[in-house]
Amino acid sequence: MSDTSKATENKKSKKKRGARGQGRLYKKKSGKEYSASSNVQGAFYFACTLSSGKRTNTKLLDPDGNPIFEKGKAEKARALFLAPISAGKTVDQLKAVTAKLADAETRHALAIEEANPPLTIANAWEAYSGSTERPDSGDRTLRGYAGHWKRFKDWLEGADADALYLRDVTSKTAQDYAKALQRDKVSPNTYNKHISFMKLFYRVLEEPARMKENPFDRIRKKQLKTNVRRELSIAELKTVLEKAGGELQTLLYLGTFTGLRLGDCCTLKWGEVDLDRGLIKRVPNKTASRKQKPVVLGIPEALYAKLAGTPKSKRKGHVVPKYAKLYTYENREGVTVQRADITDEIQTIFEDCEIRTHKEGTGLIKDPVTGKKESTGKRAVVEVGFHSLRHTYVSLHAERGTPQAVVQAIVGHGNPAMTAHYTHIGEETARQVAGVITLNEPARKGARHVPPWIQELAKTMTVKNWKQIKAELLGGR
Repeated sequence: MSDTSKATENKKSKKKRGARGQGRLYKKKSGKEYSASSNVQGAFYFACTLSSGKRTNTKLLDPDGNPIFEKGKAEKARALFLAPISAGKTVDQLKAVTAKLADAETRHALAIEEANPPLTIANAWEAYSGSTERPDSGDRTLRGYAGHWKRFKDWLEGADADALYLRDVTSKTAQDYAKALQRDKVSPNTYNKHISFMKLFYRVLEEPARMKENPFDRIRKKQLKTNVRRELSIAELKTVLEKAGGELQTLLYLGTFTGLRLGDCCTLKWGEVDLDRGLIKRVPNKTASRKQKPVVLGIPEALYAKLAGTPKSKRKGHVVPKYAKLYTYENREGVTVQRADITDEIQTIFEDCEIRTHKEGTGLIKDPVTGKKESTGKRAVVEVGFHSLRHTYVSLHAERGTPQAVVQAIVGHGNPAMTAHYTHIGEETARQVAGVITLNEPARKGARHVPPWIQELAKTMTVKNWKQIKAELLGGR
């Protein structure tokens, strides 16, 4: 056979097979097969290979179940037969394409991570401290945050040593850390500070860490139970001030006669004390980062005598350097760890004066026989401490008739919204108010004590100058 004849035969053969994947139509009569285009009046059949590899020959029937003898009807029947098979192939093809796409996306994501990996735990703190997304915290706050992060990081190394990236920390990890803080019996306030920081930390680093959710968002804070320190009586104050000695006595004098917080008394500098004018000017630590005006305090006679006892040549640096050093000392992690030593000294002097500092049945109790302290098994609920001096200071002013606005201006306030409503008192008013605070017993109950300087102003009050005198009383000059 010539090459031309072979080519013609191949073309005929391909025609007979039909389009690829469509199977083959043919006629059948008296057991013999004929091509679909032959003139033989036979019934139409359809032959194809299924996806399983099995070959099938099917007699084509119309909707009524009768054999089909017309080619057009046979082609429609073949299409109906092939429809589910084609659909199955399409689904398989789509699945294959989807799998390839997912694989491509995975490889693309891995390529991106290799070129620019997500934030690691080792580099997280550096990323946070240098982020423009974080709050503009003061140095002290930032050091505290560094301590919180170190504590979490150290815990994580033991809890999940395989964690490499910041996003490896899950909600379960966060819950386990919260439980660890509880097991360590940290105070509710400390617990809340840790959890709040971790929420902030992950929120700021969400993008470089490539986090889908903040693992600490579901951790709830603990409810704080405020424990207000009780005031001290005049007799108790006298006993404590007489019992204490050295710098501790000076520290207690500052707290008693200025109403300043412990941190402000510990870090007070001689440059803020003007003995010649009888004034102390200081921006409280609690509001220093908010650019508040300094609190102006008059120096009462007892405190003046105490401070004046320090020779002028030694009035440099801090007024109580020992406690300034303890209060400001920081370990390598930037955490202040010696403030508790100050508190312990203060509590000890109160106890030596037979003033119970803790709520009965809590904290440590002293054995009356051995003198040793033993634990009650309950966390100490402090009732008397250095802050009691501040409460006493305010109460003494109230008993002696100092206007509330003036007291608020003297003691300062941590809330800027409240401070905005306080009167900024003048220097003369501060000196006059200072004369009110003495360790003399207050007037009998029910009698209202009016300071002499207020009495003198009241005598000069007229219809014309009452507004001016009011301004003097409230320090609005």
